[in-house]
Amino acid sequence: MRFIKVLFLLALFVFSILFFSQNNDVLLQNLTLILDIPYVATLHSIPLPFGVLILAAFVAGSLLTMIYFVVDKFRGAAKLKECRTRMASLEQELNSLRNMPISEAPSFASPETKEEDNA
Repeated sequence: MRFIKVLFLLALFVFSILFFSQNNDVLLQNLTLILDIPYVATLHSIPLPFGVLILAAFVAGSLLTMIYFVVDKFRGAAKLKECRTRMASLEQELNSLRNMPISEAPSFASPETKEEDNA
């Protein structure tokens, strides 16, 4: 499985190098981002190369994905701890029930069997 992952990452790396080398002139063009809020303001960014914007979007997406998975891991760990605590409590209860002394208690037989015993 690791071999397949390494091959996939290698192929991704090669294709990204090809993409950036073949589209170098497009990626170096400057782009100004504009945010127009009607009746309030119009905001302009400094001119940025298109490649920097693509890289920034990729990094932002990667960071958001990592944050999502870290939060999910913490939730899973908390749930696992809760389940282990509950399991230990239930095991302790089961062991205490197993170790209870057996005492002569009245039989919980049905009334039909008691009538047969009396006859």
